[in-house]
Amino acid sequence: MAASATLVLRREELARRVEALPDELAGWRKRSRDELDMNAHFSQIQALEILIGALVAKQRRLLDDLDSEGEPEGFRVTAFELVQEIIKTQGIWDFFRGKLELRFSPDFKSDLWVADTVAWDCYRPVMDRAVAAGALSAALVREPPLTYLTAEFSPATWVRGSRPNDGRDYHLGIARLPIPVIEIPWDHMGNLWELVSLHHEVGHDIEADLKLRPELLASLQTALAAAGVPDERVKIWLSWEGEIFADLVGLQQGGPAFAHGLMHLILLPAAMVAAYDPADPHPTHYARILLNAAYIRELVPGSDSLAAQADALETAWKAQYGDMASFQPFLSDAPHVFRALMETPLPVLNGKKVRDLMPFTAADDIRIQAARDYLLTGMNAPAPLSIPPRHCVSAARLAATAVAQEATPAPGAERMATLSKINERLLQLVQDNAVPGLRAGDMAAPHKQFIAGFAELI
Repeated sequence: MAASATLVLRREELARRVEALPDELAGWRKRSRDELDMNAHFSQIQALEILIGALVAKQRRLLDDLDSEGEPEGFRVTAFELVQEIIKTQGIWDFFRGKLELRFSPDFKSDLWVADTVAWDCYRPVMDRAVAAGALSAALVREPPLTYLTAEFSPATWVRGSRPNDGRDYHLGIARLPIPVIEIPWDHMGNLWELVSLHHEVGHDIEADLKLRPELLASLQTALAAAGVPDERVKIWLSWEGEIFADLVGLQQGGPAFAHGLMHLILLPAAMVAAYDPADPHPTHYARILLNAAYIRELVPGSDSLAAQADALETAWKAQYGDMASFQPFLSDAPHVFRALMETPLPVLNGKKVRDLMPFTAADDIRIQAARDYLLTGMNAPAPLSIPPRHCVSAARLAATAVAQEATPAPGAERMATLSKINERLLQLVQDNAVPGLRAGDMAAPHKQFIAGFAELI
């Protein structure tokens, strides 16, 4: 084969490789629009298509520079650069492709749909309230987190603009996430009530997307200093801010059930629960549950139901680990922390408080309790669209807790059967209460430019 013929064929091969990914993305967009189970991902796939499109545009420019009739070495140099760009773009899409393809697995598609629905329900209403409050333009409302499964101890989120890594390697190289992702342990999907962890993880995404952290840190430091808290303890609170804030969001979004889920997650050896690690952004485990219990009492001031639930949580925790008096100073600081993070008007929110964006009411508590009873017994199902999906999961968490708290515990096999029924009913309950249709966002020019901007960072 003549040298020019070789270059002609190579150019055609590369042209087909460049267009393969846009064609694949177009297929994903069509599925997310036309297939009911994929509707949840419409805005996410739109965003990814814009990012990939910006990267492919560079590939097309390189392809245009390939001259099969010109100097062979120049062709080979440009062709090699093009191949590197194709591989890099495929690697970025591959991070998302595997996570989206899992939605077609019969073993996980339903459970992941529940996770995606709960994450959406924790995220989008908050963004909508921020828009209504004049704190955010509708054009700046971003895509909700994409959930996926991984082998880890606990769930975690990678916020928009971050670089996910496993502690050794960055999964996207130098690329940054245009949409947030939340990893969930594979084994948690056997107990869908463990998805109350999403209420916390989405809290991190809310903090990042509303750009709350600088003002929250300033508010916290001011409140603690005004209360006379020693500087050393103020530094610890500031280092814990992100995780404490996400816990408070978890409680506002899910009620006391969130704290029950957290308690089960960090039910660890006593030495680990009591140990303070200055490098860990999470509050010391022992204090963390008691802080959650204290905030439950603040969710609806004067609520006997919530006060009783807080007392029960605190009693269960202390039954495991005793009463560690050394943490009392932190518990005494709690009211100042809660006020600083949730009750202080913030300029970035147009003078609104964080709590205004995610109200939890006595009526919410009543609905969750009623749904808990339905999940336990199968009787008196809530009417469709009467309870948010995030509260459905809360109800299941409380139902699972109730199974273990029965005065006369059922035999092991019977208890397992009841938990399985709770899982099955929860899936149906979320399906009955999820608003149908495309989960689309505002794809106006400013948002498209924002997404395309991630390509410039690669």
